[in-house]
Amino acid sequence: MGRKNKRKTNKGRDPQPLLLRNNNSNSNSKPPTQGTRLAFLEKSKRQVSINATYNEPLILPKKPNMTLDAMGVVPPKKRTATATAERLIRAIEMIEDIEKLQAGRVPSGEDLVDIHALMADGSYIRECVLWIRAYISSDFRVPCKAHLLFGSPLPSCWTHITSLCPLEDNGPQLMRVDALSFVILLAAAIRMSSPGRERFSLQIVHELHAHAEGNYDWLDFDDLRRHEETKGLDEAYLRFATAWVGIKRARALYRDRDQRTVLPFQSRDDVATQSKSLLRSIEIFAGEQRRYLPNSPVGHWNSGWVSSQTKHNGRHPWAAAVDFYNQMADCCLLADGTDDDFYRAAAGVEIAMSLIIGGKPLVGYAVPSGAKVQVLRDLIANNDWDTDREMKLNIGAPTPAAAREASAKERRRLLEGVPPTRLEHGETVIVPHWEVSRIWNFAMEAYARVEGFGYGQCVYGETSGWDIVESFLKGQHGTLVPQRYVTCPQVGFKGTRDKGSWPCDFCGKVESDLKQCSVCKKVQYCSRDCQKKAWKATHKHECIPAK
Repeated sequence: MGRKNKRKTNKGRDPQPLLLRNNNSNSNSKPPTQGTRLAFLEKSKRQVSINATYNEPLILPKKPNMTLDAMGVVPPKKRTATATAERLIRAIEMIEDIEKLQAGRVPSGEDLVDIHALMADGSYIRECVLWIRAYISSDFRVPCKAHLLFGSPLPSCWTHITSLCPLEDNGPQLMRVDALSFVILLAAAIRMSSPGRERFSLQIVHELHAHAEGNYDWLDFDDLRRHEETKGLDEAYLRFATAWVGIKRARALYRDRDQRTVLPFQSRDDVATQSKSLLRSIEIFAGEQRRYLPNSPVGHWNSGWVSSQTKHNGRHPWAAAVDFYNQMADCCLLADGTDDDFYRAAAGVEIAMSLIIGGKPLVGYAVPSGAKVQVLRDLIANNDWDTDREMKLNIGAPTPAAAREASAKERRRLLEGVPPTRLEHGETVIVPHWEVSRIWNFAMEAYARVEGFGYGQCVYGETSGWDIVESFLKGQHGTLVPQRYVTCPQVGFKGTRDKGSWPCDFCGKVESDLKQCSVCKKVQYCSRDCQKKAWKATHKHECIPAK
């Protein structure tokens, strides 16, 4: 496969010109927070609260309009409202630049072109860089006209990537991929986003991952500095981008089993497309995102999502909720440090939801003296306990005597090896409702800024806990009393698969239960009415029976 070279990499370099972030960010420092508003999310302060309260009025906005108007979402008067809006504006402008490049290029008339010919075309390289920058800087939220995805040829070599192997057992199928070829193939994977092409896109991503992990001497990302079009790219950014595309495509296959088989010789039982294998790939990619861009909230967001999929990740539902809380808390802190309202809002909603299902593992019970105590148990760390080492327990009790009684019980549990997820008689998982209210209000303030430029549906559509938190705060699970804990209505995640939400191909409304055209199986609608209107408008001329 070629010589391997232990060359010096630039994994630690800060690719700030590409991923728009706070100018004061430092990968070696903790992200700043807005005063003390998010202090309770910091790891050192995730503890039992005594006599805590939060009396601010709850912010309960209307759910957003789930129709996304492509290319016209951000009104001009809102363009300088927030840093998040500015990032989207720049991404949309990049898409507009792609359209100009495609319009100014003489059509080749071919869908596939030799990659060496594409490497010699400066205009094509600029377009590839714009595809990567636009989608990665906007976290794939930028709208794009469908014809642009097919407006330029793809490198013909991608057709030689014929198999999809599990990421951990993956090997290269192409003989040689240099840095410029890496950029072209990554842009091709981004463009292959339409239903039925996600598997092909993931095959390209796995191929790029195999070459990057192999450290082959011909793949030197420093070579990109010698080209005017790519001098702003580096290894850390491209590895982060590759992982992001891989996560998007793997999640699409994970949600829709039918999309895993796009050719007759492919089997639904392929190891790489089994649910556990796809979930493992997403977990690996999320870890790489945290490693290559540690100041980005994206890696923690995706790691948290993996934790929530208890149907296939083998995690205990309660332990998974705790890990989810920790990942989303880190995501929210990083989003606050990088001024990202999308993840401030989305991670805030998920934190509130995880608190409601026991993500902060608080257990309440009465000690022998009758006093009620609260204990924060550690469901993540190693359960082995050295009896010679002083153990620091996080206990909330009304008196020192009650605290000693609770401490004796917790020590006894550890000495006997009782699993931390096992509740004893009389124990109840409890919810600090004031923390739910506090983080929800923080998230809704960020949501209001996002909805101000028409992107609120991204927050609502990307979260799983909005409705759960809203019903909890409205008292549907019991009255909320200041300075009191609330009984947890559901401990841990349910063992269900994330089905995702998708837009109706006619009206654009995002739903999780769309009906597919029974003939072509390529389009989907939210209602019978939309299906009829689409048929009369265009679909009757495009509908071809699926083979």
